[in-house]
Amino acid sequence: MKMDFHAGQTKPMKIEEYNAIVEDFTKLSSFTRKMENELKRKYCHIQPHTLGSIISLLIQRSMKQNYRKSPAISSKYQELYEVAMRDDTKENVILKLSESQGISPALFARSLLQGVFSDSTISKKYIKDTTLIDNKDLAYQVFMGIMNDNQYGPYADVTKQSIGLEYELRLERELRLMNITFSDENVLRSRGYDKTPDFKLDVPIAVDGFVINWVESKALFGDEENHSGYLKEQLLCYWNRFGPGLVIYWFGYLETLESTPEVNKMFILRTSFPDKSSITQYKPDIL
Repeated sequence: MKMDFHAGQTKPMKIEEYNAIVEDFTKLSSFTRKMENELKRKYCHIQPHTLGSIISLLIQRSMKQNYRKSPAISSKYQELYEVAMRDDTKENVILKLSESQGISPALFARSLLQGVFSDSTISKKYIKDTTLIDNKDLAYQVFMGIMNDNQYGPYADVTKQSIGLEYELRLERELRLMNITFSDENVLRSRGYDKTPDFKLDVPIAVDGFVINWVESKALFGDEENHSGYLKEQLLCYWNRFGPGLVIYWFGYLETLESTPEVNKMFILRTSFPDKSSITQYKPDIL
């Protein structure tokens, strides 16, 4: 998936605007692509990848609160599905049912298949390839549910992985263009490190007067909740092991993150890799 990378640094998002997005998100009646697009039209002044990342985070948190796996719930969804399929139209059945149950279409489809086949291994296989489902009506409805879900399901997973990899490759290209040598995650793990940043610089550089030893790429929006998680699970470890570094939230971050005690001490935040005018490199004299 080809991404349109935005050039240069962008300003952190104001907390007031972020809170307005969260408030409007809570008013959504479903988690389909159509409802997400309605929110994007309202906030058309915000970069699509930034707003899309915020929506993704909010949906994931909502699903953690509302989605439960259990045989009873799978049976309930199966019963609802069978009743709905008796309707002559049979149009967007899973989309409508997922909306009524307050969960994403792909998660509803996954739970439904677990109820139909009573085997999580088989249901996982079918959710990845709906053509394997013998019942063509069920196969089509599951397919439509997955196709209309930006956050869950095999297609959404592949898209997210592609975006993350593409931004890491972009960062790698920029480091090479500036002749900044580094060790990547694979090299660091081969040396016995379990938790590693995306790139450990062989020779530190200074960015706007702040010395950095490593760079971490995050192809998403940074808000207080996910940043706090990254801090505990990754960034503190990087700082303890390698010293101060740079965290890039490619899709922007919340302004309140800049006032946290670790920022500008353990690492700095940016929305892209700094340009040459902001960087000081060690240049040995060649005799």
